Amino acid sequence: MHSILDISKKYNIDAHVIKVDDIVVENRVYLKCAYGCKDFGKRLNCPPNIISIDEFRKILKEYEKALILIEKCNISENSDINDSWDILRKESFKKMIQIEKAAFNQGYHFAHLLRAGSCNECEKCEDICKKPHLRRFSPESVGINLTKTLKNISIEIDYKDTNKINIIGILLLY
Repeated sequence: MHSILDISKKYNIDAHVIKVDDIVVENRVYLKCAYGCKDFGKRLNCPPNIISIDEFRKILKEYEKALILIEKCNISENSDINDSWDILRKESFKKMIQIEKAAFNQGYHFAHLLRAGSCNECEKCEDICKKPHLRRFSPESVGINLTKTLKNISIEIDYKDTNKINIIGILLLY
């Protein structure tokens, strides 16, 4: 576990161990995807193209712990937060997927990353994913309430600070 945390540090990503029992899954989080995200139904890693919240609940019980991965990114006052989000989360995902690979190589053979936001590896999804090895869904798409989950490990995110973007992923470990 220590070397996974070291790799996270190398990428300037804060890694926090959490028990899966402290990951809060709620049906209402689906509303953020269905009625708040421009990619809902358009990306193959977004609802309704992924497992259901109930299926995820069952899978989550098969894991012991997870890492909350947070990359804190500063943006200028003049930046468009949505444009910055798209660029930064793509860069952050590349780092987080390396952390997932490291976890696998260290014996966590069912390590699985939940990425920040919808996939943006390709401009547009085709009928079949062109990069299935990079296809990961977001915590919110399977009902994870990040605010409550983070509070369970004494982390609070200031969503009002528009000069900072927190890219948050969850690495499930078993």
